[in-house]
Amino acid sequence: MNKLLVVLILSFIGNSCNNTHDKISIDKIDLNESKEFFFGDANLMYEANEINTTLNLTYTKEVNRFKYGRVEFTNSKSNSMAWSKIGVLTESINNDKLVGVVLSIEDSNESIAILKELKKINGEPKNLKPVPTENNEGQLLGYAAYVWSLKNNLSIVLSQSYEYTNGKRVIASLIYIVSNKTRTGKLYNNELVVNRLLRTYI
Repeated sequence: MNKLLVVLILSFIGNSCNNTHDKISIDKIDLNESKEFFFGDANLMYEANEINTTLNLTYTKEVNRFKYGRVEFTNSKSNSMAWSKIGVLTESINNDKLVGVVLSIEDSNESIAILKELKKINGEPKNLKPVPTENNEGQLLGYAAYVWSLKNNLSIVLSQSYEYTNGKRVIASLIYIVSNKTRTGKLYNNELVVNRLLRTYI
């Protein structure tokens, strides 16, 4: 076989392996890392006040750069009605200190997998709201919510919503990994963010 061809094949295989291993593991994220480490060269968007935490959110729709445990995420299709996204929380736009991570998953299979992986890595959660029961038409509508209190002074709050699109059951997930010490701004009573999240989903 041509030596140049062998080199090209080995190079391709090496790059493929690196792409898999280079994904950021959210379950191992250190909030002392920088935004640059977290996002790399991803296209970024911003929200001045993320609705459930009141904090600044910097996020990307390029979720395929990340994984949680063994669960790898896929980017939403360009024609999707709702997009999966991942972001980091900071106390202000100009502040680079990370105080939390937000992950929105709009894929049913990934939502099912992430709940199993969260339990596998962190143990059984406290149920904030149980999975809704099916109605008379056999439809599952509403949401369930869970919380994990971790030993490293972080909490994980997961909300999973159940709805139907084109007659098909859809499960979406919204995950917050936040520092237990972080507070909302003075305009929002300066309460602990984790307590605000718990009030939201109980």
